[in-house]
Amino acid sequence: MLKYRIRKGDHKLKQNPAIFLIHGYGSNCDDLFSFAPYLPKNLTTIALEAPLSLAQGSYAWYHLYPEQNGSLKSDLNEAQRSLELITNNIKQLIEKYNINKMDVSVLGFSQGAILSWALAYSKSKIVRRVIALSGYIHESIDTSDPPKFIGYATHGISDEIIPIKMARDSVFPISQKHSAIEYHEFSDGHNVSQENFTKMLIWLERTKL
Repeated sequence: MLKYRIRKGDHKLKQNPAIFLIHGYGSNCDDLFSFAPYLPKNLTTIALEAPLSLAQGSYAWYHLYPEQNGSLKSDLNEAQRSLELITNNIKQLIEKYNINKMDVSVLGFSQGAILSWALAYSKSKIVRRVIALSGYIHESIDTSDPPKFIGYATHGISDEIIPIKMARDSVFPISQKHSAIEYHEFSDGHNVSQENFTKMLIWLERTKL
C-alpha cells in the first residue's frame, strides 16, 4: 500500500464520493493535500505518495532522463508499474473507506496529471472525472475512442517545465472533439494560480452527481 493522507468526506451520505490526488515529480503526498480544506466537503480526499524516492521528502512515479536535445525521456516501464500501483491502491481504498465506486475522481499535477490521463483512458470503469493540471496526454495513450469519463485540464502559458505546446498538441484537440473534456489556459508558469484553482472548484461543483 502506498503512503497516503486522507480527509474523510461528510458522513451524512451512506457512501461518499472520493477524489484521489496524484502529485508531481519530486514532490510528496503533502503537496496536493493542501487542496483538501477547499475541496467539496462531501468528497473523501486521498493524496497518494509516489514509490520512487529521489531525496528526503521528494518522490517520483517514474524517472526522467535528459536527452541530448534538452528534452526529458520518461521510463515507460516504471510509469506502467506506477499506473497499476495507483489503480490497485484506489481499489483497496474504495473498499477500506466505503467509497462510492461510481463517483471517483482523480486530480493530478504535472507528472501526476500525465498519469491521471492514462488512468482515465485505461481504467474508465474506475474513474468518472479527471482533473489534469499542468500535464499532457502521453503519445502512448490511445485516445481514438470517445472518453467514457469527463475531464478538466488547465495549463500555464509560461510553463517552463512542461511547455504549453505539449498540452496544445495533446489535450486541446481532444477538448475540441469531445465536449466531455474542458481545457483552459492561464497566465501561469508551472503552478496553479488562485484563478485557475477557483475555476477548477466551479467545475467540480457543476459536475457533481
